[in-house]
Amino acid sequence: MIRRGEVPADHPPIEIKDWLRRSAAQVAATYTGVEEAVSWIEGELTQNPPVDQEHFPVWDRLQRVRERLRLTAGNDVVLGYCSKAQQYVSRALIACPREDGDSCPYGGA
Repeated sequence: MIRRGEVPADHPPIEIKDWLRRSAAQVAATYTGVEEAVSWIEGELTQNPPVDQEHFPVWDRLQRVRERLRLTAGNDVVLGYCSKAQQYVSRALIACPREDGDSCPYGGA
C-alpha cells in the first residue's frame, strides 16, 4: 500500500495537484491556451487510441475536455483508459496556479 507522502518518484502522485511538485522531466509540456491543451490531448489519443473509441469517439472526448477547460477554468482534466494496444493510458491537464495559491513551477500563469 502506498500512502500520501510515500509515493515513489516513478509512480503517479495520489493527488493530481502533486504533479506540480514533481521534476520538470516528468512534465510533457505547459500550455496557456485551451486549444493548445486540447491539441496535445488529441495527439495523445491518436498515438494511443482508446479501445472503446467506437462507442465514445475521440471527437466526443475532445469536446468534453474543451468544455471543461473553458467552462470551469482552474479545474484539471484527467483521462485514463485502456488503449487498443492493451495498455492503460493516463494523461492529465493540471490547472496552474492552484486555488490554494500554489505557484506554477514549470512556467505559465
